[in-house]
Amino acid sequence: MSARTFIAVLLFGSPALAQEGVRDLTGAGTQSKYLTPNQLDRWLFDGEKGETLLVHVASKEFDPILLLAPGGAKDDKPFLEVDDPGSESRFAFRLPKTGKYEIHVHAFKFQGGGNYTLRVERFTPTPLELGKRAVGTFDRNGKGFHYLPGVKDRMLVPELTGTNSSAWRVLDHKGRDELKWGGTVTVAEDGELSVFVTGQPNQRYELLVREARRNELPVGEAKKSKLGQGEADVWSFTGKPGDFRVVEVTKQGELAVRLLHAPTDRAAAQRLARPGERPALRLLPVRSRGDQLRFAAVFGRDGRYQFQAVAESAGEYTVTVSDPSEPLVSGKPTDASIPVGGAKFYRFTGVPGQLLQASLTSSTFAPVLRLYDENGAYVAEGDGDDTARLTQMVVAGGVYRLQVSSAGDGGSGPFKLQLAEASVGQLKIGERSKGTLPPGGTAFRAFDGKAGQVVFLSARSTAFEPVVSVRGPNGVLVSGEAQGNPATGYLAAVKLPQTGRYTVGVSSRRGAGDFTLRVIDGD
Repeated sequence: MSARTFIAVLLFGSPALAQEGVRDLTGAGTQSKYLTPNQLDRWLFDGEKGETLLVHVASKEFDPILLLAPGGAKDDKPFLEVDDPGSESRFAFRLPKTGKYEIHVHAFKFQGGGNYTLRVERFTPTPLELGKRAVGTFDRNGKGFHYLPGVKDRMLVPELTGTNSSAWRVLDHKGRDELKWGGTVTVAEDGELSVFVTGQPNQRYELLVREARRNELPVGEAKKSKLGQGEADVWSFTGKPGDFRVVEVTKQGELAVRLLHAPTDRAAAQRLARPGERPALRLLPVRSRGDQLRFAAVFGRDGRYQFQAVAESAGEYTVTVSDPSEPLVSGKPTDASIPVGGAKFYRFTGVPGQLLQASLTSSTFAPVLRLYDENGAYVAEGDGDDTARLTQMVVAGGVYRLQVSSAGDGGSGPFKLQLAEASVGQLKIGERSKGTLPPGGTAFRAFDGKAGQVVFLSARSTAFEPVVSVRGPNGVLVSGEAQGNPATGYLAAVKLPQTGRYTVGVSSRRGAGDFTLRVIDGD
């Protein structure tokens, strides 16, 4: 015997096992009541054929279950029973005939009780057909109600005239609001949808619900589309973690657009998410202007992604999704150019422990150089009047991307980009090393250490207050950035976790100039 059947037997076959509290449900609204532990509450009401009920129960004291049944006859089967996860349950149901009905509220397995809130909405909707305009009149409360079949994953575009064009709501088969975007909703699950509209009492209105066109968007191919006002397109393509994609749109007319992760099983995808997990979609900063729209993103999930477009005015557009990043070889300069507001992307593979330096020069615009890891996370940035530089030690291996753009996205013209593995001066334990720190830069020295060895690091300068960091053979930070003071400089003891080559970075939060660095064996 299933759990559902067992509960039904308790309710209808053995009433002595589940004692009842009987309450009258008059009209609609919110009721706050107390459920006697291990019993059930029956809410009785008269219903009309075609009337829709939206019922929601919530409690902080027990796990509530809802049941809708015909009134009076104990041997009649219930219409539905709902046990949603957590501390609430809900349903939406259109009554099949005029008659008596009852709503049951009880705890899971009839074990428990306490305070609960029951909210009931009641209305009589009229049917809607996709693509067919419906004419109605707002009731004396300024409301209109409709229903239509909902198919999972379809995007719907309601068009409402005779009142505020956005004065509508679409509820799913359990009475929850479907999320709006750009005047559309995307149906999350199969089931009957309820549509609410609001306006002036007794005023006439028209409602049209259309479905967005669904298309496949092959990577690297340009696709054209033409939309009338209020029409929408959904373009789907697949991706996997680490994929880099740029979506480019050339348009005529006004479009509302977005790029998103849209798994075919949205509920399962939500359950799989874990704290600290990389996002499904990480957008990189690129500029859209005029009739050119752009998205640059690194994907964090397997599965389907979508570009969605809604026409705010009639027009046409061309859309392309691609990976425009070019390989960048260490030690080999690259010459290229960008248009006004443009950007270019380059990729390379980083190995933990590498110390990399990148430089970007241009005589026609103020260059900006940004570095992102394989997950699309921002790592570092460099800029300047005619040269942008950045120095970064690779901590995690993988594909890195460099973005070339201009300050404020207002410049354009040719540029030269170069990537090189920086040479790091060797520092012998016990000896002093002298160097000069450039403004805004970092000076690096390396020494060999053994697992468990304790060393003392000393950095001194009369020109600035040194900030010192130590990274292990794999690029991981062993000693975080710590700042010395003008009187004594920087001095700290570090216990080395493994045998290998360690890199010391010397920088300054303010100032630059000569410095002295020394590593002393503490054993």
